[in-house]
Amino acid sequence: MLNALKKLFGRKKVEEGPSLPLFFQVFRELLDYNNRALDLMADMGEKLGGDYLFDKHYIETIVAQLEEAVYKVIYDLNVIAPQKYMDLFDVFERAKQDIQRELDSRYIIPKGEAVYFLSELTKEMSDYVGEKMATLGELQNRLGLRVPGGFVISTYSFQQFLETNALQEGVHRLNEENWDPLLLEQTAHEIQERILRGTVPYEVKKAIQKALASRENAPVKGWAVRSSAVGEDSRTQSYAGQYATVLNVPPSQIEQAYKQVIASLFSPQALQYRRKAGSNQQITAMAVGCLPMIPSKVSGVIYTADPNGTEEGEEVLLSAAWGLGKLVVDGAGDVDQFKVSKTAPHTILWRHIGKKTQQYRLAEGKGVSLITVPLEKQTVPCLNETFIHQIVEGALRIEKYMKVFQDIEWTIDAEDQLIYLQARPLSFIKKWKMDKSRLIAAAQNYPILMKNQGVIASRGIGAGTVFQVHTDEDARHFPQGAVLVLKHTSPRMSKLVPLASAVVTDMGAVTGHMATICREFRVPTIVDTYSATRVLPSGMEITVDAEENVVYRGIVRELLTAQLIEKTPFEETYEFRLLRKLLKKVSMLNVTDPQANEFDTAHCLTFHDIIRFAHEMAVRQIVRGLRPDQLRSISSLTKLRLPIPLNLTVLDIGGGLRKDSSSQEITLDEIECLPLSILLQSLIAPGVWQSQPVDLDLKGWMSSLTRSPSTETLSTERISTNLAIVSKEYLNLNLGLGYHYNLIDGILSENRNSNYIYFRFFGGVTDAKRRSLRVQLLAQILEQHDFAVENKSDLLIARIKKLEKSLMAEKYQLIGRLIGFTRQLDVRLHNEKDVEVYVDKFLEMERGGPSPIF
Repeated sequence: MLNALKKLFGRKKVEEGPSLPLFFQVFRELLDYNNRALDLMADMGEKLGGDYLFDKHYIETIVAQLEEAVYKVIYDLNVIAPQKYMDLFDVFERAKQDIQRELDSRYIIPKGEAVYFLSELTKEMSDYVGEKMATLGELQNRLGLRVPGGFVISTYSFQQFLETNALQEGVHRLNEENWDPLLLEQTAHEIQERILRGTVPYEVKKAIQKALASRENAPVKGWAVRSSAVGEDSRTQSYAGQYATVLNVPPSQIEQAYKQVIASLFSPQALQYRRKAGSNQQITAMAVGCLPMIPSKVSGVIYTADPNGTEEGEEVLLSAAWGLGKLVVDGAGDVDQFKVSKTAPHTILWRHIGKKTQQYRLAEGKGVSLITVPLEKQTVPCLNETFIHQIVEGALRIEKYMKVFQDIEWTIDAEDQLIYLQARPLSFIKKWKMDKSRLIAAAQNYPILMKNQGVIASRGIGAGTVFQVHTDEDARHFPQGAVLVLKHTSPRMSKLVPLASAVVTDMGAVTGHMATICREFRVPTIVDTYSATRVLPSGMEITVDAEENVVYRGIVRELLTAQLIEKTPFEETYEFRLLRKLLKKVSMLNVTDPQANEFDTAHCLTFHDIIRFAHEMAVRQIVRGLRPDQLRSISSLTKLRLPIPLNLTVLDIGGGLRKDSSSQEITLDEIECLPLSILLQSLIAPGVWQSQPVDLDLKGWMSSLTRSPSTETLSTERISTNLAIVSKEYLNLNLGLGYHYNLIDGILSENRNSNYIYFRFFGGVTDAKRRSLRVQLLAQILEQHDFAVENKSDLLIARIKKLEKSLMAEKYQLIGRLIGFTRQLDVRLHNEKDVEVYVDKFLEMERGGPSPIF
């Protein structure tokens, strides 16, 4: 592929590069395809919102369109920067093949570690460790709940086991479309017997032994070895009781118990269950969790809705028994039962105290044993109200986070610690439906803070306490379950999405990376409200209804319950799951920070990575300056007459000047380039451009004598003038003002995904410290106006993108004012206190106060 493309591009093109008009034409085309790809990913995410029906044809069509757009982005980048990023085609091919395997319904076990510790698991790792263990990891690592700990033998280890023991052919036979019941049972038994006689691969065996010997696991004498198949504990197919669990296994027998569990994947009853459930997937893979056995005082199960209760779903059903939970899970004896209100203080509405004559406990050496409960404990409640409230509150946290009613196993250990053993979606006996009129009436009791302000980026309903995040320090303290309120969306803040109950922003795009992550994690999100940070202060309790685009003050529990009840079965159809998996594959962003060492083609894995990287590299190619062969192609430059001594020349590459403009000299009203017009109007506004001479002290004067234009300056200096390259919406402005240099590259258009500003500032006339102080001042002002800023010594680079037109226009105005305000400011800056003073002066000017007097 790569060699063929090199021939296609050709040697001559590489050496000469495109002409100047073609250079910018291709750049704009790249932006169009970039936006096309973002729109397609947003459309895929929107379909997952539940308001649209789609089929396999839709998925295949949109994937083909996305592949075409991404391919053309790569092609255009290699025209702008000839053959510099050809390896992106190989990244594209690998990603495309991965997607095609999913479309062909061939489950691919991902290559990974042989063993994972529970402390490193989240929901996203379900393909590696199965849903059951991924969820348990989520409870610990994102919700902060106590779980047993331990480790998981991965799906990759399962694949290695099958290959080592030559079992793939038998598994392939079980995956045939037309199952003969007798042949099925015979083949299944053969595979099970071969698994039990099989050899655990050396690398897997070594990883298990290492996990057992780790500091946290070394004291464990007995293990629960539990199934965690891919697809197990999903919302529509729990596989409850279909796979094996081996309890209280000594470390020396873990490998044999492991084989028992993976063999249960091929039991005839499990295969029949899959067939009856109508699963479109083939037999996938079995991960196996190894969890320390807990010497339980009390264990049980809690349903966060009573399947036979009221349609409001406002009751939880709690069952408990002495000892291990096997008695409750198996339903093999009389147990205590409680119905408890979901609303604090969680009143006990009904109770049944069973006669608990038996209990399970850990047996000596291995397994569990059934013993008689002492007579004095048989009719005594095994839970007091404190424990009941604690169990209910934890279960409701899980329900709120998972956004579906839950079936949760728990235990209380010898030290009275509550530990969660499993959480999965609750299967209902009957179908509930919430009365719409009652919902409307209930919502009217809560004040509306926002209505139709902004755009829904991810549908759903979430509630919690507002937590505004403005800095990285704020982000480090973001509490799980809070409502995330931001000035603007940012890839850097995407890490908070899994912790948030909802997201509301002042600014942001539905097609942005963070919005995509919100849809992936099903977090209700409203962007572009313009006022979220003003209306929603930290500490306020709110409900975000991202179905109707309303934000209420207070927790509207009726809406939250309705969302749980009305989960559509469509979410568990083959098409829905396929689209969700594909969206994750195409939209995951691994290259987020343009300044990181990892921002390179080697770290690009997905389509989103490719277009993110390509966009950044295309902009950099422009801001590095024009090549000599392109400069030689300039045939006409036009002088711009201004009321300030800017000495600016304009090069129009299409639509940037009025058609009837003179080819020799023009005025500002003849500029059709919107970003340049806005920037210059703010630069020449009264009080912005200071023309008075400034006093230069001896130190600064001596420094100026040794300063010369840096090699960091812009390549357009070859033209020996300030230059603006313009079209109607595009601006590349190079300004050398004395001994410092400004570069502004950007687009201002109706399409917010195209809009951006890249601002670069370098140099000055004074000593290094004062030049650095001016850069600090610029950085503080730009950061307060939502730019992403990096600065080092007297170099500053600031970026902002994806704002709608009017907001981005304000940023161009800001840049114009800053250029004028800071033009000679390094002479007046001596220390950090001066920086604070002049930042305040600029912000006062921004608020409409008097222009600063120097």
